[in-house]
Amino acid sequence: MSRRTSVSRLTSIARCGLAYELERVEKLPALPAGWTAQGIAVHEAADVWEKAGRPNDPRQAQDAFKSAWREEIAKGDERYPDRDRWLVGGRKKVKNDLIDRYEGGLQQVANYIDYNLQDPTWQPYTMPDGSVASEVGFEVEFAGVAVRGYIDLLMESNEGTLKVRDIKTGSKVPAVPFQLIVYRMAVNDIFGVDVGWGEFFMTRDNKPTLPIDLTKLDVEWIKKWFLRQVQIEEQRLFLPNPGDACRTCGVEPHCPLMR
Repeated sequence: MSRRTSVSRLTSIARCGLAYELERVEKLPALPAGWTAQGIAVHEAADVWEKAGRPNDPRQAQDAFKSAWREEIAKGDERYPDRDRWLVGGRKKVKNDLIDRYEGGLQQVANYIDYNLQDPTWQPYTMPDGSVASEVGFEVEFAGVAVRGYIDLLMESNEGTLKVRDIKTGSKVPAVPFQLIVYRMAVNDIFGVDVGWGEFFMTRDNKPTLPIDLTKLDVEWIKKWFLRQVQIEEQRLFLPNPGDACRTCGVEPHCPLMR
């Protein structure tokens, strides 16, 4: 049987092994954060819009955002009914942070739609079954490891060129396009074609990054990292990595270093 993992599991354990252990292994409840609800809701809205055939009217997509937002906030309330404990960015009060992220997320959805409607050179790739290649589930297997995930969007140009897109609601572009490279592996596995380029669509900037060459990093390194992540978890070799990120760590209340 394959050992299963994902991009988020690898990046989480690389960020802080102790936080990974507390949340992923011991299953301790993480503090809710408005940015999590916003990110999930924006992704849901974009997926609904893409699969609906990119209509000019943003209301269907924004309704999807509202529904996903309510669901994520309800989950947060169930874990931590006291919203004053929730994580926030900067020095805002939780109430104001949630209002800003709700309103900002709705605007990001509208901006995403407007940007893509003005760029007819790229369209979502059509799957062999006729469906839109948005939120495409995948499982890539190697060396007894199965990496699972979803491709945000596979796109095709008017000339037939393919690229992968990952939607980011945060402010920082990843230093290494790790997730896009995994998307490239998945596209090759699913469709048997090589995608050499990708992009992050930064919703805060309302535009994608410049095209990113996904061939510069050997996929064998990616496979090694996934295998090591699985081995670390199996052997419970979790190490803490205290620093600035502790302030936004969801399992900080359970961390022995913070007590």
